[in-house]
Amino acid sequence: MLRVTKDQGRRCLSLENQHCQIVLCPDQGGAIVSYVHRPSGIDVLWRNPYGQPPRSRVLDQPMGGGSDLFDVMDGSWYVSLPTGFFPGDYFGAPIGTHGELRSLPWTVERTDRARTHVEVTLLGWSVRTPLGYRRTLRLEAGSPRLIWTETVINRAARALPVAWLQHPAFSGPLIDGAQLVTSARTVRVFKADDPSQLQLVSGFEGPWPHVPERETGKLRDCSRVPAADSGHDHSVQLTDFATGRGCFWNAELKLGFVMEWDAQQFPYAWSWARGGGPCCYPLWGAGQLVTLQPSTSPVGRFPDLVRAGAVLTVPAGGEVSTTLHTGFVSQPEGPWA
Repeated sequence: MLRVTKDQGRRCLSLENQHCQIVLCPDQGGAIVSYVHRPSGIDVLWRNPYGQPPRSRVLDQPMGGGSDLFDVMDGSWYVSLPTGFFPGDYFGAPIGTHGELRSLPWTVERTDRARTHVEVTLLGWSVRTPLGYRRTLRLEAGSPRLIWTETVINRAARALPVAWLQHPAFSGPLIDGAQLVTSARTVRVFKADDPSQLQLVSGFEGPWPHVPERETGKLRDCSRVPAADSGHDHSVQLTDFATGRGCFWNAELKLGFVMEWDAQQFPYAWSWARGGGPCCYPLWGAGQLVTLQPSTSPVGRFPDLVRAGAVLTVPAGGEVSTTLHTGFVSQPEGPWA
């Protein structure tokens, strides 16, 4: 089933079968705002605990500390392009945290309702760059798996480097007490300008999933989702994947959520996890969430990534595509149906 619906007053599209319901918002960066396991009613996506009203633009105030992102961060799955996480300059264009495509209105390019499947294609164009993004989501009848085809389009007469990542944020009953099961072999911590702001050791690299805490030296198991009242807040990067795969597995519920991607194109995955965390901007100690964000580049500022050759190149007048698969599963390791 494919139908028009509403989410906090926003016009949305819903793809549904007996296994899952996926709600997406074309007008807000094509974001996935809900991903529900229909047998249990569990929504795996995070929502801002303060219930901020959805906004299409940031507040009229000085930008700093990622406020261009946090003003509109209601909780969703969006794409980050072209500079990765950090704000910066993109060949003269000022780009905010996680890029502009996440908050611009996209158009519905086509829909397909058939007995065997439902499918929708969205298209978004950057305002400040010659880049565009096409997202096709396909849900087949009777299948628990959503098929994503994601394409970066370059309208410029020159090839352009990009740092490209998917940005889902997960929360709710499935995530509480869950473990991230993945084939990653290595974990890294970004080398921060101010290491005192991190709970983990800045610049650490070692075998996944254990990372020493900065203050105690105790090893933290970063595969475990922090308990809601733990105060833990950390961001790590996974790499050296045998296969592009990550599953948040809840042993008590015997239910998991899996992401599968092309590890050749996306050899890294960021994971931010918090269980309450510091009582400061932007979440003021509230909320339990975890992310897994397949990325073409390691964590870093865009100019540094370009100098290191750690970026993806989109050819002049061309495009680059990739395919992902996501869905709820009844076991932590594949193969899955």
